[in-house]
Amino acid sequence: MTNARKKLPTEHVSFRIDKKVLDSLKTVSREEHLSLNTYVNRIFDSHLNWNLLAPEVGWVVMLKSAMKEIIKNLDNETIIQIAKNSAESGSKEIALSMRGKHGIDEWISILKNRAKSSNFSIKEYLEKDTIRLVLYHDMGEKWSLFFETYYNTVFFEMGTNVQSEYTENSIMLEIKSKNVK
Repeated sequence: MTNARKKLPTEHVSFRIDKKVLDSLKTVSREEHLSLNTYVNRIFDSHLNWNLLAPEVGWVVMLKSAMKEIIKNLDNETIIQIAKNSAESGSKEIALSMRGKHGIDEWISILKNRAKSSNFSIKEYLEKDTIRLVLYHDMGEKWSLFFETYYNTVFFEMGTNVQSEYTENSIMLEIKSKNVK
């Protein structure tokens, strides 16, 4: 897989930005070794593809430490049941609300945006008709179990062949698709 992104058409625009905000944007972009343009485009993309839509479909921001404590105190059967019920009851609506259609590509996009917004590391590997996603989350094994169950259920509901495995802090999903990009 190559890390090169497709060149998308761009357009020149001007904005008036508060000087303090602009200085902060410049500082962060320098620290991240990104051009200001690239950094601002990432902010816009994140806002439009996650921050604006996620609250509408029920995602909430929560302290990582609190979530780890909550899930740590649940037994595996309860975690599996909550993950399955959540995926079965709302995955189609989530995809339709956030992406306008319900399919493999839309859910992979949602998964990737969610990982980025949660500051989880996600890598994508493409091989013929398979997409392999490897997510590192540092939330513990019970979170891995929840995540694996949730996304296995989402992709199974779409009739997709998905294989998965997890470790204490990571999940690997292999999704078979005839339409791999």
